[in-house]
Amino acid sequence: MESPEASQTNVIITKGIFTGLPTFPPSLSGFSAVVVGASGISGQHMLHVLSQSPKRWSKIYALSRSLPHIPDNTDDRIIHVPVDLLKGPEEIAAAIRGAQVKADYVFFLAYLQPPPKPGASLWSNTDEMNAVNSDMLSSFLQSLLLTSLRPRRIVLQTGLKHYGTHLGPTSIPNMESAARLSSPPFPPNFYYKQEDLLFEFCRVHAPSTSWNVIRPSWVLGAVPDAAMNILYPLAIYAVVKQAMGESLDFPGDWDGWDKEQMQSSAMLNGYLSEWAALTAPAANQAFNASDGGAWTWGMFWPILAGWYGIPWNPPVMDESKYKAIETGPAPRGYGPPGKIRYMFSLVDWAQRPEVQVAWARIAKQHSITANPFKDLERIWSPTHLALVTPWAMSVRMDKARKMGWHGYADTLEVVMETFERFAELKMIPPVPFLSRADERSIHLG
Repeated sequence: MESPEASQTNVIITKGIFTGLPTFPPSLSGFSAVVVGASGISGQHMLHVLSQSPKRWSKIYALSRSLPHIPDNTDDRIIHVPVDLLKGPEEIAAAIRGAQVKADYVFFLAYLQPPPKPGASLWSNTDEMNAVNSDMLSSFLQSLLLTSLRPRRIVLQTGLKHYGTHLGPTSIPNMESAARLSSPPFPPNFYYKQEDLLFEFCRVHAPSTSWNVIRPSWVLGAVPDAAMNILYPLAIYAVVKQAMGESLDFPGDWDGWDKEQMQSSAMLNGYLSEWAALTAPAANQAFNASDGGAWTWGMFWPILAGWYGIPWNPPVMDESKYKAIETGPAPRGYGPPGKIRYMFSLVDWAQRPEVQVAWARIAKQHSITANPFKDLERIWSPTHLALVTPWAMSVRMDKARKMGWHGYADTLEVVMETFERFAELKMIPPVPFLSRADERSIHLG
């Protein structure tokens, strides 16, 4: 029988729709944090997470090329440091020195998606994607050496592409202990190069500096930059369908409709990253990140249509209606290759003149300046792939749970809040059936 001394009490709290969040002892206070890539979807939400604890995080340095949204009531604790990670370590170091940056903890959330070659898929340019993202982290780590900064912990966010979820069926659920994919037959994976750079930096500077790697699925949240945000095109799709008096048609097949695909809200990822950085036993560990519940597009599709008061259609039964793309060998190492089937591409739909005319009319009516059609591949391809990819994307969260992480979010509530935030940012019109508080519970399904 376990002795009383062996038991452990975890005190958890709720913040809005996020439950099971950790608490920290008062002794963890007065820290400085560096958020790299602060203007992106993950970086902006990381700023929001850290800014909620002014005693714990007395100074937050936001490194990014463009000015991120600074949360209200932060009392100048957040300092924007204009940095272009593509410029090399010397220029990064100069910016760090100029801002007199302190770095107890670093959250590296920068990511750059190079444009694909004409006619190629979004993630096809693997060599350039590998080089540019590895170089950004390498340059930043070198800038720490040049400025004599030695963080206690460096947290790197990567993603489920670590397991090859973009290439074909993986072993489900994905586990942090899974072996890396070999190249060949699989293309190079820049997450591996980034991890190796981080591991080596921390090895050289151990024990004063340690690392964490956080691996989310599709990251959900609302920021002005719509690229790589799967929810924004989905909102535009529903808005335009409503305006054109058409039904909400699902582009994929029944496998895409039914597959389980865990989602990862940017805010909850931020809370997890903070917990990992401040938890001593979590040092030098990688953690999956997810909201915690199952998700299928088949579950959400009728709900989304209900928010806009339009009819909806599931996949069709006629096999001749589908196009098919075979993706190559399965990353799990056995079984059939991945095959994606779809009736139409959201990228092609977004190119239709009548769609863009309808949006122009909507944007004018609601004084919306955002242009969701300015970069079709970067904005629309991720959403299309999220919908039509037929294999599951679920993760095992047990590793973090055993160490004391209990964070949870209802993904449906996350999506609702994200749509409302899109409207606040003047990226879409107000969502009709979310505008009245008394109807919120009804339209959560």
